[in-house]
Amino acid sequence: GTPAVSGNNIRLTLDANLQKAAEDAIDSQVKILAKSGIYATGASAVAIDPNSGAVLAMVSEPSYDPNRFSKGISTADWNQIINNKNHPMQNCTIASMYPPGSLFKVVTGAAALEAKVMSPTERIFDSGKHWLVDKRNAQGEAFGWIDFYEALEKSDNVYFYEMGRRLGIDKLSQMAREFGLGKPTGIDLAGEADGNVASEEYKKKVFDQDWYLGETMDAAIGQSYTLTTPIQMAMVYSSIANGGFKYQPYLVNRIDKLDGSPLKIYSPKRVGSLPVSKATLDDIHTGLRMVMSKDGTGGMLFHDYPVSIAGKSGTAETNGLDNGWFVAYAPFDKPEIVVLCMFEHSGFGADSAAPVVKEIMDAYFHFGKYAKSAASKDSGTGGKS
Repeated sequence: GTPAVSGNNIRLTLDANLQKAAEDAIDSQVKILAKSGIYATGASAVAIDPNSGAVLAMVSEPSYDPNRFSKGISTADWNQIINNKNHPMQNCTIASMYPPGSLFKVVTGAAALEAKVMSPTERIFDSGKHWLVDKRNAQGEAFGWIDFYEALEKSDNVYFYEMGRRLGIDKLSQMAREFGLGKPTGIDLAGEADGNVASEEYKKKVFDQDWYLGETMDAAIGQSYTLTTPIQMAMVYSSIANGGFKYQPYLVNRIDKLDGSPLKIYSPKRVGSLPVSKATLDDIHTGLRMVMSKDGTGGMLFHDYPVSIAGKSGTAETNGLDNGWFVAYAPFDKPEIVVLCMFEHSGFGADSAAPVVKEIMDAYFHFGKYAKSAASKDSGTGGKS
């Protein structure tokens, strides 16, 4: 055989401490859920620097030990990997597609506020279901008179059904595409999925059927035919966090020759900006900040968080138990990090995915059990600024 030759060294954008915290958080959450009889078929987490698109942590579960491959893998080990119905060789973060659920409401909000079909302070009456089509809130809630900010805070479906109704599916799908949905983010990894944006032409092409108002309402809350990858949704929230800029996420900082000199240096790649005014973005920020207040859907874990934080919980219907999403960015005034977690078939995102997001945030800001390691930290990323 040919003798092995050392290759060039690659330096990743990953923060080793954050990566370990993310892996541990997902592992422990999988075990916690299993104790209550919930067996997640998969989970993923990703942390992004919203000001560059650099990936600080990325985890996909179930996974496998790549070291087994380096010496020639045994048939038993190989069969264990390929026969696992939860596909451990698939990187869920970039290759698994899910309905985004309520995480999509920021897209609906951006489209409706930009099109001026609704103002953020306009109140509509939520009786628990929409008055034109019998579509309801999760768990039969009814919030009464409610404006845009409260609708985000409580993740109220009825309000967003109405936004979708006034907006129409065409403007909604156009805005989803502007946010980067329905096409790969371009991350430097193989196997990224496109996702899909719900639209009239998609339904016509695939099912040869007409579009109904009820489907526009479903699409407005991240259901219908819309499918997204966790990396796509992390980038949606990155561009909200950073004031409307779209970056291509990347994992490799530089490639070094054997003598240590750089062969190639990668820098952030801006791929566009959102067609959304600062006023609209500010309205969305306000709502996402309220999500983390005592009364918000993320309030249980985050209402007294030591740095100001904003985010969104999401629960998306699938076959079987719902998928749970949670995303957050902090510090609120000048975001440095966006963290997203997705748990398959694990119920409400605020219960399943939020604890993982909190752990990763704690590790980044050195809170809680991560506080003691702050002094010895030398990787130079993260930390309070």
